[in-house]
Amino acid sequence: MIKSMAITFPDGNENFRERTGKDFTFFYEKYYPKLIYYTNKLCQDTQKAEDLTTEAFIIAFQKVDKYDIEKAQFSTWLFTIARNLTLQDLKTSKKTISMDVKVDEDGTTMKDFLQEEESLEYLHDISVDKAKIMKEHISRLKEPYKKVIEMREIKQMAYKDIAAELDKNLSTIKSQIRNGRKLLKDSTAKEFEILDEMFL
Repeated sequence: MIKSMAITFPDGNENFRERTGKDFTFFYEKYYPKLIYYTNKLCQDTQKAEDLTTEAFIIAFQKVDKYDIEKAQFSTWLFTIARNLTLQDLKTSKKTISMDVKVDEDGTTMKDFLQEEESLEYLHDISVDKAKIMKEHISRLKEPYKKVIEMREIKQMAYKDIAAELDKNLSTIKSQIRNGRKLLKDSTAKEFEILDEMFL
């Protein structure tokens, strides 16, 4: 188990608390191990993951004025910073990772993981109103997409558990979830656009 390192940023912590509702230490202790796990999946280098995680926290602390609590949870914003840092680092170092490398016990490959992270960011980094719209559109999905999306996104079930319960091949389940997410993104686009225009 990865333990967070001791780190403090005394100057500006009051401003950080006002912007996020919590002290910096709260987020650091809660998300440091999770962020290392997340970045390590992308870069496949534990030491590099630790460095990128620390850098992500520093950037989040220093640029907290750019964080908008109305648009996203702080954790979503933080993970986005870490992801961008990691992908930029991979690009700069020109490190190539096989898209077929498995990143979890479900057999998810790097390609699957990157696609899923993009989808999850889209699904989770939304307002309450958008969440209601998303839930309604999930209920309108046709089978087999409705069932697998509910199991994955609402019940947070693992791919292998969904496959076992539905008695289907794991690759079939992943394909259905990926296609279901695309259908959701397409079907909600217009309503989301209208909401965005209302708050501009």
